[in-house]
Amino acid sequence: MKKIDETEHVESNKFQVILFSVLIFLLFTLLVLVIYLSFTGTNVFKKSKEFSEKIPFVSQLLDKNDEKDPNTSTENFQEKVVDLEAEIKDHQSEIKKLESLIDSRDKQLERNELEKQQLEMEIEELRSAQEINNRAFQDIVKTYETISPKKSAPIISKMGDEEAIKILSSIKTDKLAAILEQLTPDDAARFTKLLASKSSTN
Repeated sequence: MKKIDETEHVESNKFQVILFSVLIFLLFTLLVLVIYLSFTGTNVFKKSKEFSEKIPFVSQLLDKNDEKDPNTSTENFQEKVVDLEAEIKDHQSEIKKLESLIDSRDKQLERNELEKQQLEMEIEELRSAQEINNRAFQDIVKTYETISPKKSAPIISKMGDEEAIKILSSIKTDKLAAILEQLTPDDAARFTKLLASKSSTN
C-alpha cells in the first residue's frame, strides 16, 4: 500500500515537472517574442486588441473591461452631458422663438380687436347720423306737406334736381299733384320726367 502511494506521488511529481517545464518554455517564448516585436516597432498591445476584437467572445470581454475603465466611462459621460446641454439650448431657443411668435400674434389679435371696436363705433355713429338725417328729412317732407302748394312750388323750383326729386318722391300723391300744378310748365315737365325715371329704376 505504501509503495502504491509512493508510485502515485512520483507520477504526480513527474506530471507537475513536465507541466511547469512547458509553462516556463511558453512564457520564455512569449517574452522573447514581445521583446522582438518591441524592437521592430510593432505595438503588441494594440495588435493583440485588434486581433481579439475579431473573436466574438473575447471582444465582449474587452467591451466589458472598457465599460469598467473609469477614464472611458467618464469621457462618455462628459460627451453625453455636452450633447444633452446642446439639446437643451436648442429646445430653449425653439421655446423663445415660439414665445415671441405667440407674443406677436397676441399683439396682432389685440390690434385687430381694437380696429374692430373702432369700426363698430364708426358704424354706430354713421347709423345714428343716418337716423338723424332720416328724421330731419321726414320733418322736411312733413313741412312741405303742411305748407300750401303755392308757397312750396317756388322753393322746389330753386332746388337742385336731386334734392327736389328726393322730396317730391316722398310727398303724398295728391300733394305732389298740387305742387306740380303750381310749377312752370318747363319745371313741371322736368320734375315729372325725373320722377318717372326714378320710379322705373326703383
